[in-house]
Amino acid sequence: MKKPLEIKQIEDRWEARDSTGLVGTAHVWDRPDGKRFAWFDPVDAELIAALCARISAHRPVHTLADVHETGLQRRLAAAGFVGERYEHDWTLPVATAAGWDEAALAGFVVGPPERFGMDVVRRFDDAVRADIPGLRGWRSSAEFWADEHAAVYDPAVYPVAWDPVAGRFAGMVRVWMVESGPRLGLVCAARPYRGRGVAAALLGVAFRVLRERGHTKVVTECDSANMGSKALLEKAGGTIIGGTVELVRHP
Repeated sequence: MKKPLEIKQIEDRWEARDSTGLVGTAHVWDRPDGKRFAWFDPVDAELIAALCARISAHRPVHTLADVHETGLQRRLAAAGFVGERYEHDWTLPVATAAGWDEAALAGFVVGPPERFGMDVVRRFDDAVRADIPGLRGWRSSAEFWADEHAAVYDPAVYPVAWDPVAGRFAGMVRVWMVESGPRLGLVCAARPYRGRGVAAALLGVAFRVLRERGHTKVVTECDSANMGSKALLEKAGGTIIGGTVELVRHP
């Protein structure tokens, strides 16, 4: 880039222009965990470095790259990005987990988020995500929660378990019904209930619904360092089919 750049913010994107016109853009998202993500077009190292300097002068900028996109990763590295974490992409057969029983849920109240109140489930979700690698510090607003659930939410495949004796949530499974097919967005047990089969039983609840609807597979992703979730996905017959690298550029 030999010509001087003018970089301006327009809503959720930043535009870089020189005397010839628009030469590049960065779309920016401030995630509920406080991380600032950006996606660049074109992926030019010098242009990205210039955009990052304006996007976030005093905080890191994060971005994502498919594990197979080695050329993209090299160009991001030339712009100052380094790999921070790695996430596996999985595919799961519906049939395996759909055959798991619900014995671990005995004594719990199980139902969709509406049964307990969306706002309290949202706060439970915040607490759960705090334990997930790459999501620590997550605090979603009611507006973000509503937007996230607007198009792909289905209460039938979103079982939440409540412990009426202790007065707290025990676990949750979230399947998003996206256009390409069901995607497992979350499977978890709260800390006091881990190792008791709660997460697996809830997964069975959701997957039985999927089986009845004729679905045969589900996709999901899992941080490579999350050994508990990895073990559950393997138990469910999951197969790793790819991955995503999260990269960060420090100011």
